Amino acid sequence: MEQSVDLDGKQYPIVLPPFAEREDIAVGYSAEAKRPRRQQRALVGALGLCVPALDLGGIDLYEELDLDLVKFGGRVYSKAMEKGHSRDDIISASVECFTAVCNSLFPREKDVADKANFTDPQEGKQTD
Repeated sequence: MEQSVDLDGKQYPIVLPPFAEREDIAVGYSAEAKRPRRQQRALVGALGLCVPALDLGGIDLYEELDLDLVKFGGRVYSKAMEKGHSRDDIISASVECFTAVCNSLFPREKDVADKANFTDPQEGKQTD
């Protein structure tokens, strides 16, 4: 199922970045828990890395800023505001991206159980 974010009434697909960048998003956001302004910028960094159609930065800018998610998120936020997106829409879309990233890194128990199917007997099971 394709996930997307809504900004100003238009849908943009969420495209998950490579694993390392997804991990950076989860860890970077959590690391700023005691600093709300920095944490918000880290959150917005998820939008810049997950929605390339918005042209707000992407992996190239993230790498250019030495993989600094807070600094990157600040640039993404500024650029999104310059493009006329509302603060509420930016934050809401960032939360959607962050959630998609975390779900990709930390699958829910039901998803794991469905894939592994631990409750059904395994084929070819050896018996004594």
